[in-house]
Amino acid sequence: MSKTWAQCLSTLKDTVSLSEYSVWIHPLKVLEDQHTLSLLAPNTQVKNYISKNLKTQIKNAVAQHNKNLKIFIGVAPSANPEKANYKKHSTPLFEDYTFDNLVLGSANQMAYGATKQIAENIKGSPYNPFIIYGGSGLGKTHLMQAAGHLARFQNPDMKVLYVPLMDFVRNITSSLRHNTIEDIKAFYQSADLLLVDDIHLIAGKEKSQEEFFHIFNFLFNGKKQIIFTCDQPPKNIKSLEERLKTRFSQGLNLHLTPPELEMRAAILLKKSQDKKININLTEDLALYIAGHITSNVRDLEGALLKLKAFVDFSKITQAFISKEIVDAALGDLIKPAIKNIEVNDVQKEVAKHYALTISDLSSKSRKQHVVLARQMAIYICHELSALSLNKIGKQFGNRDHSTVIHAIKKIQEKLENSDIKNDYDLIKLKLANL
Repeated sequence: MSKTWAQCLSTLKDTVSLSEYSVWIHPLKVLEDQHTLSLLAPNTQVKNYISKNLKTQIKNAVAQHNKNLKIFIGVAPSANPEKANYKKHSTPLFEDYTFDNLVLGSANQMAYGATKQIAENIKGSPYNPFIIYGGSGLGKTHLMQAAGHLARFQNPDMKVLYVPLMDFVRNITSSLRHNTIEDIKAFYQSADLLLVDDIHLIAGKEKSQEEFFHIFNFLFNGKKQIIFTCDQPPKNIKSLEERLKTRFSQGLNLHLTPPELEMRAAILLKKSQDKKININLTEDLALYIAGHITSNVRDLEGALLKLKAFVDFSKITQAFISKEIVDAALGDLIKPAIKNIEVNDVQKEVAKHYALTISDLSSKSRKQHVVLARQMAIYICHELSALSLNKIGKQFGNRDHSTVIHAIKKIQEKLENSDIKNDYDLIKLKLANL
């Protein structure tokens, strides 16, 4: 390959969409001499599309690496070159989205096992299509792309295609305008493993659904593996053609749920050790942050980057990252702390709210209402006091570290219940006005 063009490809990956790069730019044959960079398309339609839609981006990329080269866009003089090119290349995957970089917990254990099994047995998996569904930022794309990485590692000749659904829609729209729809279909139908992100976004897009239906059938009948991500069970997607709902539901559909407290803390600890972040985060601090940020992995990553920026720009020594520093760095992400809170104050307010005595909270009683009050008091102490988990446990009948974590996790789950959330808010309000 031309050295200049290799550099240009790296630049173009950042300046055009993934679908445009994969379908239109990557298959080009390139010749370079002293004065000219010749870009040879597989057919006239592709040449015309590039000349009309991508020539400016290509010229800018070439100018960055060799201002002396003129650009020529033509058609390669070989027979059926587009089919050959379709067979040769896969689309890029995110290098960090591998199974090795995945933090496991009860929220993703089953999806992890299924995805890995499918990736290890692409040509013989009974789970086709395989759909991972759930809310945003839970790691669906990570799991799906991890399958692509593993499949490609086991068989470097395997063609793995990854496409965000909206890139697919734009591809279909452009190909209809330029009369290249058959080229686009041939590209996707050449996949050994097709990965489609956010398949629910195809709802209501009639032409895209029609073409995807044919691509799906071609791959499915050819025993090619298909993996999708979705924000809900396929059967619930409104404005999705019934024939697609039926085909999507015939495979394995798995629900990815939000990570539990320990898993969120483990994610923070693992990502804090990444060379790009590299901050000294203790287990207690990870649990503290994870106790406040409960939505998804993406929000956890954002909080960690914000903490890193605060530490770097404030020139704080890594060894001195404390709960106070976390509060200062993540003030808009973590609810404002009530200053100088004492465990005894929390115990008094919780006991009063639940019509118990303070000694009940430290007792060995397993009565349901006593356990709830005890867990609520432990959770609020963890959230508002500066004590470690071990010290909090000592204040509640010398309970150990794991019992405190269990209590925190249970209340975090129960806060989804409106009555429990009301209890929590009322106790916090009273503590704030002490």
